[in-house]
Amino acid sequence: MYDESYALFKKYQIVIHKEDEDECSESMFEGFLVESPLQAKDDVLPHGFGSFHQHYILDGKIIAVGVLDILPKCVSSVYLYYDPDYSFLSLGTYSALRELALTRELHRICPDISYYYMGFYIDSCPKMRYKGQYDPSYLLCPEVYSWHKIDECRKKLDVHRYSRFAEPNISDKDSDVELNDVLVLHQREVMSYGVYRSKKSRVTDKKSVSLYAHLVGNALAKRMLLYRS
Repeated sequence: MYDESYALFKKYQIVIHKEDEDECSESMFEGFLVESPLQAKDDVLPHGFGSFHQHYILDGKIIAVGVLDILPKCVSSVYLYYDPDYSFLSLGTYSALRELALTRELHRICPDISYYYMGFYIDSCPKMRYKGQYDPSYLLCPEVYSWHKIDECRKKLDVHRYSRFAEPNISDKDSDVELNDVLVLHQREVMSYGVYRSKKSRVTDKKSVSLYAHLVGNALAKRMLLYRS
């Protein structure tokens, strides 16, 4: 099925996204949608956590593929590619409904899986508008990382393409990060950024690490590893 799936991806990228043939090579396909940093874990779910390709088959032929990450608390929709000849079936909408059904099914097995993420949403992009059809739907405020109903967000996005959804007096409580406490990976060793700085004779990355810490927040900065050479 791999060859058939890749051929479908290539056709989709060329017809729908107007890409040149060399822009959707097999190596690009593998790097984009096949190789995954997630490590499969199967002690809870029948097929485990990790990255999956969900095939939609009609009359023995793959007509669409949904790429999913099944994570401990959510199902994340990574990408969908489909046969343009079947555009009349509204496969983007259908696949979203199937993935919502999958999320509910997995929730019954693993109650921590409670959310379905549809990925990026660009209000001005017609191809993404379908993501707002489902109720309730929420968008993440890009500044304080709080969730807001999409109907309220759209009112602001109609005025400005970039918009803060949270009220002006609301701040991100997780943004106050002590830089020296940020976890880094240096020479295969986990350490705090403070220890890393003490090991280096000259440190020139303070600004980029500070930006990283601000973006990921206090909790994740102490759980994720930032690679430092």
